[in-house]
Amino acid sequence: MKPPVIALLAFGIATPALAEWRLDNGVAIVAPAATNSTMELLAISCGDPYLVEVYSRGGPVRPAEGDHPAKYFHIPGRIEARIDGRTFPLVAAGSGAAAVLFFPGSEMQNGMASVSDDFIETLKAGKNLSLVFDVTPERNEADGSAFETMAEFPLESSAAALDTALAPCRHSASR
Repeated sequence: MKPPVIALLAFGIATPALAEWRLDNGVAIVAPAATNSTMELLAISCGDPYLVEVYSRGGPVRPAEGDHPAKYFHIPGRIEARIDGRTFPLVAAGSGAAAVLFFPGSEMQNGMASVSDDFIETLKAGKNLSLVFDVTPERNEADGSAFETMAEFPLESSAAALDTALAPCRHSASR
């Protein structure tokens, strides 16, 4: 985790008034515009080739109310990214204060594959990202799905921040 991101979390930036994309030390970040969870920040930077992290208060992503165990790590089918009607299944690995998001991968990839260029391009072109987690046995009252824990992130200003943050990883991948 990058130190400036920790500082931002300490100041509680997850308020709807600040739900716009920005750069922090080369990392594209955004707070949720709405959430029923402990999610406070989405951070995207260079990784292999991309690093997609969700920071939450008090440990792993959970519903805002209650003390539910986070039993979704490394389990396919428990997390989705929904971008303007497109659904991207995800899996998560824990990394200190963040859940690192991946696409489901093969056994040789330990079940976790890097998110694709298509995912990043869809984020840049989209209007809204819903990150949804299946943390509890309860169902989502709105749509009946298993994904009861969610956060909504605006994408209108994501393209410029993501282009800048991800330029170094695209450059290094072409070498």
